Amino acid sequence: MASAMLKFKKYWDDVHILMGVAAIFDPWYKMRLVEFFLPLIYGEEASTKIQEVRSNCYDLFQDYKSKLSAPHDSLASSSSEVTSYTQCDWLLSFDRFVASTRATVEKRSELDMYLEDDLLPRTPSFDNLSWWKTNGLKFPTLQKMARDLLAIPVSSVASESTFSTSGRYSIV
Repeated sequence: MASAMLKFKKYWDDVHILMGVAAIFDPWYKMRLVEFFLPLIYGEEASTKIQEVRSNCYDLFQDYKSKLSAPHDSLASSSSEVTSYTQCDWLLSFDRFVASTRATVEKRSELDMYLEDDLLPRTPSFDNLSWWKTNGLKFPTLQKMARDLLAIPVSSVASESTFSTSGRYSIV
């Protein structure tokens, strides 16, 4: 059984960051769950592990943001050309003003705003995916991240590990 636990440790070392990032996308817990459990698991190494989870979450956010903003910007410029013929000049000027001031106003990212919001109270009828669907306008990039991260089945590694540890092999 001890050798089986070494195999679990190998999987856990690979997966703990992804599990931590996925846990952040539960509005009941956010980063606080990671900050609570990693010290219990890692002891003195916890601050390093917490920072790994946080950095990976921000890196993933930047990847999503860069992938999602490129097509959006091209659509915005083409739609402004089309609407320039149908809308008043003052409305176009307003749109340019909002676009130019957005960069200076948005000092905090979506991820920062989400993590700084209070935790939601835990209720039995809460549906995490519905919450992300409802809050997609406020957190569009995070919504896409949550959709992808929360769709990862948690049990796939565990079932593979169980079959290989017990000596049973499935027939494919």
